[in-house]
Amino acid sequence: MHRMEEINRRTWSNPLARRDYRSSTGFINEGERVVFEIARNRGAGARILDIGIGGGRTTGLFQPVAADYVGIDYTPEMVALAQRNYPSAQLEHMDARDLSRFAKSSFDIVVFSYNGIDSVDADGRKAILGEVSRVLKAGGTFVFSTFNRNWHGFGEKRARSSIVWSNDPLKLGFRLVKHAVGLVRERRFAPLEQRDGEHAILLHRAHDFGIMVYATTPEQLRSQLGESGFDSDPMLFSVDGQLLRGETLPDEEYFHVVAYKPALS
Repeated sequence: MHRMEEINRRTWSNPLARRDYRSSTGFINEGERVVFEIARNRGAGARILDIGIGGGRTTGLFQPVAADYVGIDYTPEMVALAQRNYPSAQLEHMDARDLSRFAKSSFDIVVFSYNGIDSVDADGRKAILGEVSRVLKAGGTFVFSTFNRNWHGFGEKRARSSIVWSNDPLKLGFRLVKHAVGLVRERRFAPLEQRDGEHAILLHRAHDFGIMVYATTPEQLRSQLGESGFDSDPMLFSVDGQLLRGETLPDEEYFHVVAYKPALS
């Protein structure tokens, strides 16, 4: 297991991290709403595979409109949390790098939200794209989000979360402790970053610097998708729901992506 994955799994297994997912509902931003609507409009009553469900936020969005819905996550604690939130949903503990329980062309839509695809290394990402392509029918839609390697928040002036003031001493103390933990983690994990070469692995401020992410560029993304059997010209959207053009896009922390698997001729 790559070091970044050890760090990420430890964070998402932590009760404090699960606390953030316990009651999360709805869309995280307008960009996600836009790409989800594109997918749902293309596949009303579709068979949907939802990867990286966390506490079940996307389960609440997709299960009601799917003819057949399956949600998966590679963290068993998250699956248990999501199942408590959505007891009627079919939710499984599964790693997206191995979807062998599903036959070829089993789904019309595959979703991998909240940059979950960036939680594994380059080989893992390649495996995920290959497996998603295999289980997605010809003409199907893959919707996901992925970090932008060129975002200025990954540069020398690393983006940090600010401390939200509270007049409640317990809440403020808790926030100060979390902030201090983040500073310790940043010093510990920043030396593990991989900035040179094709595959960038970078420390992100989320969960108080508790995760490391694979970050890519539009050019690399198109290449990866094309090699995995998708159309190599996906649509990229900003968090505000605007269609993106260009290669660097330093103001974009991540992209929402709509990728299609070519239909049979």
